Amino acid sequence: MTTTASDPVAADLGQASARAGLGLHHLRYVLAAAEQGGFRRAARHLGVQQSAVSRRIQELENRLGAPIFERGPQGVRLTSAGEDFVRGAQGAVGKLDLAVDRAGEAGRGDHGVLRVGVLAGLGGGPLQALLGHLVRGEPGLGVDLVEGDARVLGAALAHGRLDVGFLLAEPRRLTLARAWRERLMVAVPIDDHLAAASSVVWADLAGRRLLIADPIVRAVDDLASRRLGRGAVRSVGRAATPASVGRLVALGQGLGIVNEGDACRVTGVAYRPLARSFLTFDAVLGRRPEKPILRRLLSLLPGAT
Repeated sequence: MTTTASDPVAADLGQASARAGLGLHHLRYVLAAAEQGGFRRAARHLGVQQSAVSRRIQELENRLGAPIFERGPQGVRLTSAGEDFVRGAQGAVGKLDLAVDRAGEAGRGDHGVLRVGVLAGLGGGPLQALLGHLVRGEPGLGVDLVEGDARVLGAALAHGRLDVGFLLAEPRRLTLARAWRERLMVAVPIDDHLAAASSVVWADLAGRRLLIADPIVRAVDDLASRRLGRGAVRSVGRAATPASVGRLVALGQGLGIVNEGDACRVTGVAYRPLARSFLTFDAVLGRRPEKPILRRLLSLLPGAT
């Protein structure tokens, strides 16, 4: 249906926000502060000064006549009015971003581009093989890899900015398909007695310090708790990527646990399989019109029939 300026509904759209002097920058600052839990962290995330975030949010609260955040020494917390506002703002910004993405795709002829979300620091092994198989069968296909943590990728999928993402946790209210299972590997110094073993069991890790890459730390920590019980591991250190885990193991900082596809060759480090231990990755579909190439990708998943 074509909308014209004479349409009274269309003419009223945006009037309330216009009267409040509400701009897109207000929405983005509020959403960042809500997601990051503080103005300072929001400013760092957005790459602006903290004073700019604080000033814009205070300006918005004054115009709305209601506080959006409760300020405290530990950060900020949404008020009940703020929770309502953020829910609406998330939907509005998500729809605007989606409209911009789609318009840009149409202008560039990017319907042959697949936007894929990948947990930052991962992406080797099964995913590399899967995308490689897809591209070989579709020579004109472009692949846009977007890295981020599970929260960022989940939001991008929910707002339709990605076609598909490969995640360990299942985002709520999004369609998913089982993608693959990937073996866990233990990174050990070559002079450690475990390097002589063909495989490692969880009991071998009791009392040891474990190093885990950020993208898989929650899944591995949960698995360790189930297999060993809380407190059986001496401590858990985090590293940004599996490559960083390998380098820290080489420096004698502990034993590492990584997914097999991203186990990186590091001098002085050996990798041994962790018995009966796997991570399950899901293909999560974004809320955007499905592209034919996405159906082809899903048909290539190991669990597809």
